[in-house]
Amino acid sequence: MLKRTNDYGVAIDTRHVDVLDGIRAIAILIVVWFHIWQQSWIIPRLEVEWLKPLGLTTLDLDWIPRTGYQMVDMMILLSGFCLFLPYARNKIMGEPLLELGKFYKKRAARILPSYWFCILVILFLFALPLKEYGSSEHMWKDLLSHLTFTHTYVQEGCELTKLNGALWTLAIEVQFYCIFPFLAKCFCKKPIVTYSVMVLLSQLYIYNGAMEHVDQIGKWLNQLPAFLGVYANGMLGAYLFVAIANSRKREKYTAIFSTILAVFCIYLYGFMMKSLTVAVNTNVWYLEKRFVVSVLFMIFILACCFSVKCFRRIFSNCVMVFLSSISFNLYIWHQYLSVKLKEFRIPYWEGEVPPNQTGDMVWQWKYFILCWTLSIAMAAAVTYLLERPIKRLWMKASPIGKLKSKIK
Repeated sequence: MLKRTNDYGVAIDTRHVDVLDGIRAIAILIVVWFHIWQQSWIIPRLEVEWLKPLGLTTLDLDWIPRTGYQMVDMMILLSGFCLFLPYARNKIMGEPLLELGKFYKKRAARILPSYWFCILVILFLFALPLKEYGSSEHMWKDLLSHLTFTHTYVQEGCELTKLNGALWTLAIEVQFYCIFPFLAKCFCKKPIVTYSVMVLLSQLYIYNGAMEHVDQIGKWLNQLPAFLGVYANGMLGAYLFVAIANSRKREKYTAIFSTILAVFCIYLYGFMMKSLTVAVNTNVWYLEKRFVVSVLFMIFILACCFSVKCFRRIFSNCVMVFLSSISFNLYIWHQYLSVKLKEFRIPYWEGEVPPNQTGDMVWQWKYFILCWTLSIAMAAAVTYLLERPIKRLWMKASPIGKLKSKIK
């Protein structure tokens, strides 16, 4: 019996949005590629002589890893989308909401086990034994700011951290979790007003704060206020998705249009990223275009959600589901492992000049493959042997429920 090649006439699932797994996985993979590219200097340019009749002999993909840090914004927008999805269903479809306590418990169970494990491993197996801290004051500021998720505001915990430079995004996320339930309720009651206020605050921070300190823009670039517009677009995207999905089933012409729109978004993103590679100040470009790029991301996600089935399968197949499942730990570990491998000369190299600077392609490819292999293996191990078992135990544990049962 042949499988249906389409699902027209079928209701759209707003609980499990199938394409989000692949979009998240691809975003993480591009960020990983960016950080490994920084260390390996392998430039993805492919010779395509077979396309010479079309006037194309070289396929230059260098702009993808070179601007890969932009995908952090996609990850943040996805976070806003997924966090607000239950609120959108509650507002539009009348579904019950998770209790506030359970919301924070679920977030803590998702974030803290892997985060604490990473900090403990790096602190006690690398930073302290290798005497990487210049003083105990530096060590305590770095550690305490990470434990309180305030390291984006502390130089020792951000620019000078020895605990893993990639963890700054976790600070942004946790800071947003603290205010999200309030923002979500406001968004449900006054979506236009709340969205406008979030975007306005973000733009005021960028143009009246960060842009006034271009010489120190690195300190202003990745702070929560600068991402409020990105989160707002994620929340708006979830609201629009549920509203559209609740009012119609999958339709042929809507799916075709959405697929074309998604492909156009990819083309437009590539065009913008190529302009970023030649920008005079990439940090300024990044901040000025952050909101616009996040709007493009939101449109892309919505287009993918309503696209044809075969296009959605690109983002919802078993490989993407697996990569999405380990994406959190892949993000946490890949940069630190890549830096340490090179620092420890693994694969081995001689001399004072790193082999990526001498053009040693054999070493570059060995290193490139090793970084990817070790990062994915580490992410899978931590996810399935630590994060998920602890999360299950954490979510089952309910001291309040046990206390109530004893009282009864």
